[in-house]
Amino acid sequence: MVAVNLAALACAFGVQLAFFGNGGHSTLSDLPRVFLHRGVGPGALPYVQRVLEYPVGSGILLYLASLIAPGPLGVFAVTGLVATSLCVAITVVLERRFGARAWRWALGTPLLFFAFQNWDVFAIAAMLAGLFAFERNRDRLAGAALGLGAAVKLFPAILLPPLVAIRWSHGDRRGGCRLVLGGIATFAVLNIPFAVANPAGWWWTFAFQSRRGATWGSAWFWAYDAVGAPVRGTAGAQLANLVSLAALAVGLAWLIVVTVRRDLEVMAVAAAGVAIFVLANKVYSPTYDVWLLAFFVVIPFRRRLWIGFCGVDLAVYLVVYGYFHAVDSRSFASTVLPVFVIARTIILVRVIVVATRLRKPLEREQPAQAELVAAA
Repeated sequence: MVAVNLAALACAFGVQLAFFGNGGHSTLSDLPRVFLHRGVGPGALPYVQRVLEYPVGSGILLYLASLIAPGPLGVFAVTGLVATSLCVAITVVLERRFGARAWRWALGTPLLFFAFQNWDVFAIAAMLAGLFAFERNRDRLAGAALGLGAAVKLFPAILLPPLVAIRWSHGDRRGGCRLVLGGIATFAVLNIPFAVANPAGWWWTFAFQSRRGATWGSAWFWAYDAVGAPVRGTAGAQLANLVSLAALAVGLAWLIVVTVRRDLEVMAVAAAGVAIFVLANKVYSPTYDVWLLAFFVVIPFRRRLWIGFCGVDLAVYLVVYGYFHAVDSRSFASTVLPVFVIARTIILVRVIVVATRLRKPLEREQPAQAELVAAA
């Protein structure tokens, strides 16, 4: 499985290199373009001397890669090498615990398309490490891992409230407090130095994201467009912010209640939480699909659900990146994409429904949690 995973990742890396052109300005991956556009590198700290649209953890990773190999190709190669190591580490741990179901991770289309697209794999590794630590009642470490993941990509933070609810529902309030403090402390340690050094530069990331309207990869975009609501401009951004925050709050509150009432298994709670975060978000990048891929291993979803998830991921990838690289016309993308967005939304809802019906602890094959914690 490791050999096949490595071979598949090598092919995926080769595809990325095949589309690397114009000195890094024309690529599939976001990494070279962000490096060139934002100018982060030796002598130019992110958030202090350069603004960046990604959270602090991503900026730190970009800066460290630029110290090792300055230049767009060097940053991409260094980040890709570390991402490959994390992908393989996750493969090993998942195979030892869940056996053949780990193929769903090793050969999942989201991993092959997006392992080198951004810094998502780093956040996924931290999230899984946090979940495995939580299962072993190492709450402080679990919170720290989730805080680390949230510093790279915000989505692991959504898991803190329902995990705290699990501890409190079992009478372990100290464990819940350790979980929260570990997460907040880690996130703060990474963010506060930049916030103090340049408050405006640090806050620019959040201001930039708040100015974005619903993107055409999200179901919100097509829903707003269908009812004639504003999609672009300041009005569109304000509407998207309000609706997405409200949807996230309602979804999270529902998940907490269901988690306590049904005594849900932690991995099921995590799968539902990430899916809710993705559905509520006003922005949907195809790369977000990889956030959920490991849950098709840790939870015994039916194979056809995984195949449908990967199939829709493939279709969206071809349409979106085909349009970006002038293979598809805008009219074709605008006609076809809503169909795949609806299909993906149905699959994510199904993930939430199935996950929140799993009341009994899932079967474990081998308790290998510590290995991913150490790897991350």
